[in-house]
Amino acid sequence: MRRRRKRDNDMDPIGDINVTSLVDIMMALLIIFIMVAPMIEQGIDVTLPTAEPRKIDVSNVVTIAISSNERIYFENQRVTLADLRERLENIHASDADAAVLIKADEEIQYGRVVEVLDAARSAGISRLAMATKPAE
Repeated sequence: MRRRRKRDNDMDPIGDINVTSLVDIMMALLIIFIMVAPMIEQGIDVTLPTAEPRKIDVSNVVTIAISSNERIYFENQRVTLADLRERLENIHASDADAAVLIKADEEIQYGRVVEVLDAARSAGISRLAMATKPAE
């Protein structure tokens, strides 16, 4: 009978859980996240010129960025000038009071900014603003 009781004791459930491996995995994931998070690109890298900024009082503001390599981005999506015109025409058709905020890098040629301004004007948008950074 003793042997049988010993077997019964071996079959009893264990009341504690070993979480050491779970903690190890979570720590490794946390370290990976901490290292990778700063490398994730947030938006378009544009160095704005300095000027006295003003606030835009409009409910619908569309952002167009022109990077230092003169690429055009519409709401953080790379587009061509023709595609930009088409998208701006669609926005103007749905909301005639829409405004366009242009973020242009300070190192690009002025002609590229004029092309974007002209695309907005030809789409019928009359409320245009240029993004700047405040003077230090």
